[in-house]
Amino acid sequence: MEISSDYINILKREGDKVFAICKHLNTKTEFTNTISSVVKDEFRGANYKAEHILLRDVVKVFEDFLNIHQGSFKVVTKIKFILVYFYEKLQGRDLSTTYDLKKLNELPLSSHFDKNIDIIRKTSFFEAVEEMKNEFVFPSVLLKIKSEQTLSIISFINRIASLIVNADGTITEKEREFLKQISNKTNNPKIFVKKARYNEVPEEDTIEIVLQELNELIGLGDIKKNIEDLTNFLKIQKIREEKGLKSSNNSLHAVFMGPPGTGKTTVARLLGRIYKHLGYLEKGHLVETDRAGMVAGYVGQTAIKADEIIKSAIGGVLFIDEAYALTSGGLNDFGSEAIEALLKRMEDYRDDLVIVVAGYPDEMQEFIQSNPGLQSRFNRYFKFDHFNAVALLDIFKLFAKKSDFKLTEDAEEKLKEILDRIYEKRHKGFGNARTIRNLFEKIIERQANRIISISPITEDILMTLTEDDIPEILKTVKEIILFEEEE
Repeated sequence: MEISSDYINILKREGDKVFAICKHLNTKTEFTNTISSVVKDEFRGANYKAEHILLRDVVKVFEDFLNIHQGSFKVVTKIKFILVYFYEKLQGRDLSTTYDLKKLNELPLSSHFDKNIDIIRKTSFFEAVEEMKNEFVFPSVLLKIKSEQTLSIISFINRIASLIVNADGTITEKEREFLKQISNKTNNPKIFVKKARYNEVPEEDTIEIVLQELNELIGLGDIKKNIEDLTNFLKIQKIREEKGLKSSNNSLHAVFMGPPGTGKTTVARLLGRIYKHLGYLEKGHLVETDRAGMVAGYVGQTAIKADEIIKSAIGGVLFIDEAYALTSGGLNDFGSEAIEALLKRMEDYRDDLVIVVAGYPDEMQEFIQSNPGLQSRFNRYFKFDHFNAVALLDIFKLFAKKSDFKLTEDAEEKLKEILDRIYEKRHKGFGNARTIRNLFEKIIERQANRIISISPITEDILMTLTEDDIPEILKTVKEIILFEEEE
């Protein structure tokens, strides 16, 4: 099957974008540190880069595709070429610029081509921990650090799967199911965390950059105003100190109250960076955890486990999500041990540790009131509200933009109807941005099923979400509301 110039251009565009993402990620200490959390202990000394993880995941797509045919499938030239092209591209060599079209079509006919395929398949580009052996590692690593590149990499892996399936111009029911499985695994990656998520302050960061990022967040008007007021107050307190004047007691610990998916973790991360730049924290990094990260199942072990998490946050912010769960286990629960460890360390490191506890408003009020020590240490409260329908649409468009998708006018109108109804019927546990992310993933999966039989698949086809890709309005609203209520 001939490899056309249009086909080469599609591979080149995909390759250029993803190679640039890999190079960018390799400059991020947060990313390189997180890699070590999913690599086998005996390979921790290896200098793994983003390209190694991505190649490992690309080969996994290839292998998984062959496995569904169980040896009954003759691998077509285009599928082999896809594997070789991205193997070379992610090592900095672009076949499309090295050879002309005639030579590119001759390469798969070479006696060495199949040998090279075997070498690629057998090469261990990245040795993941056993728990991640059958998973896609790259999306998992990016999701752990909440990277803005997560959706782009997920989209890339799914497009590679689509190109492989469509290489022979046909698609079987078995192959359709394969694409659904790839989409499900990449969009819902397994997260392997030994302790907690560690988020470092970006290099070359400034207070101006942080405040700009805060202002660019969708919605959150009251939160932005509260943080602006707090920032101004802390700046003045520093100036008073410098002039030898008395300043107020600056307790920076905070309670974030609100439903899921409203940006609490994102704001906590920004707050840590603000505190660093104002001179209140040494590092400004954010460590994310929850009850599972702090409570053990045996007497005496919870204090040790909680202390390890807390110490990792010294110099920055410890963000405890659904903190009220620490007091919800009953009389024989060890959550109280975690709280006592927390209170002790808040005192020990009062000048270089900030604790942010988060969760639903009612539950968080009960949590703070459950212990006099908590009441005395937390006096800053931030209330996060549900995003309105306009903000939800903006969030969807942001997801789409980051993943190289665009909506037609009809698709946007249908989507707006869904979001208006969802917002109108929202309940306490409505997932906000998380719900929109899930809806976005469902829609791009529908798009993949719609376009898979189109040949050739152009860049515009790959990027465009039409009205047909948006699910039925009433059914979608009912599914989202009922599902979240059950959760």
